[in-house]
Amino acid sequence: KATKEHPVRMYYYDFDDNDKKEQLITYYLGNKEIPFSNKDELLKQLPGMKKKYLYAEDFAKASLQEQFGKEKLREADLLSADFFDNVVLINEGNWKFTLKSLPWQAQLAPYRDAIVVNANNDSRPDILLAGNFDHSNIQMGKYNADMGTLLINKGNGNFACENLNGLTLRGEVRHIRKIKSGNKEILILARNNDSVKVIRLN
Repeated sequence: KATKEHPVRMYYYDFDDNDKKEQLITYYLGNKEIPFSNKDELLKQLPGMKKKYLYAEDFAKASLQEQFGKEKLREADLLSADFFDNVVLINEGNWKFTLKSLPWQAQLAPYRDAIVVNANNDSRPDILLAGNFDHSNIQMGKYNADMGTLLINKGNGNFACENLNGLTLRGEVRHIRKIKSGNKEILILARNNDSVKVIRLN
């Protein structure tokens, strides 16, 4: 989670004075800003910290300013993010868009592609989402909770999540394309390091 009061930040600076800049990503736990990486991961990039913090407990108790230096943090290039929801943008016309967070069922994985479908034969466009990401570090694990998410358009910018009828989309979907076969629509889903998935829409 990230908010305006407690954003996720990235500091870009040469923290160990070796003429190479490092990326330090932080987030808030309660009201304390802490590194996203654990001590072991940081030591791979900043081995000099090993002398400063022999024990994990000492590292955990130290503030970010104590760990990396108040002046260095102040001088670092800084990027911040305070909103991570998966959303749709509702086009209100005249270049005005309304940001709408998707239901919680559509917040469980990163999506890489989406396509408009007619899932229930009404006049409102529905959306098929697909994604997942399996290559995070071992401490974070895989982001692969999505098995194919169908957003049913309820009107007025509201969507409800439904499972695909009897279908499970496993793997890291990267692209979805729609083709015609006679009077049927077919979806082609390209998956990272996996076979192509083909879905025929009834």
